[in-house]
Amino acid sequence: MKKLIKKILWYKFIRYSIGWWLAALLDLFLLWFFTDIIWIYYLVSAIISFLISVTFGYIFQKYITFRDASKQHLKQWGLFLVFQLIWQGIYIWALWLGVDVLWFYYMLVAIVWKWIAFIRNYLSNHYFNFKNK
Repeated sequence: MKKLIKKILWYKFIRYSIGWWLAALLDLFLLWFFTDIIWIYYLVSAIISFLISVTFGYIFQKYITFRDASKQHLKQWGLFLVFQLIWQGIYIWALWLGVDVLWFYYMLVAIVWKWIAFIRNYLSNHYFNFKNK
């Protein structure tokens, strides 16, 4: 039985990884696009790209990763968004610090942050937002 549980959790983690990195790549692409192509200030671009990619991330995680069929859309979206907004605030600060204070390229800071956020997001969604009843 333990083996089966580990196998199920592993597949869930694989699905999560795919969805999270798709959302992260969308976020990074949009950050680059809005900043380097449309010439929007990088911190504003980070907010716009977040708003788009977080919506994609929620839908993917709810329906594909955690296969959650509950009708608690508003509650789950709210919890998902709260976790994401808290960390987005820290990300914006880290982005500003990395770029304006430490003079790193904004995309380098964004990519490093995605790696930091990867496991933290999985744990918050697994244990708080889409936890199995």
